[in-house]
Amino acid sequence: MSNYAIIHDTTLELRRQIVAALVSAPDADLEITENEITLALPTNDLVGAPRLSLYLYHIDADANLRNQKRLDVGPSGQRFPPLAVSLHYLVTPLDEQEQVNHLILGRILQFFHDHPFFSELNGTPLDNSFGGNSNQFRILLEPLTMEQLSQIWGALNADYRLAVAYNVRIVAIDSDQGVSPAPRVVEAHTVVGRHG
Repeated sequence: MSNYAIIHDTTLELRRQIVAALVSAPDADLEITENEITLALPTNDLVGAPRLSLYLYHIDADANLRNQKRLDVGPSGQRFPPLAVSLHYLVTPLDEQEQVNHLILGRILQFFHDHPFFSELNGTPLDNSFGGNSNQFRILLEPLTMEQLSQIWGALNADYRLAVAYNVRIVAIDSDQGVSPAPRVVEAHTVVGRHG
């Protein structure tokens, strides 16, 4: 089930995948632990000297799934459809050496290009969210212009750093409403004939 914790769980899975990508990088020592990846805004005054920031900077409703119909539950029930959203992340390496930051970003770009889907959260398969969600998420590189990047960094009130943006979609947040009765028409009769 995709309850309200799905955003949190998706972020942690993305962090796990970044760690796996860096640990498995061939011909380079880019190993970073989960504790070295902060989920905070990549500013200069971060505590603990993290080496990478995975910052969720925007969430928006998925326009294609905004007006889903109610989902059938058994022969006489329905439930509200899930809220389908896209999660927008800013991935910013924070190593003191810029050449290491370039290697980190290169490996992350390579990894998500080769593995653009994931179907598990911490080893647990994604379910279908009461029938309203896909059983996998897609990770897309978001091509941002310099103007868009400037707007993001300006809005975050942080110094510009080399970063890439990723969009994770479609993430479904199930409705907290229970199943409501919705009797179905099971039999219809039509009478055809002459009147009077």
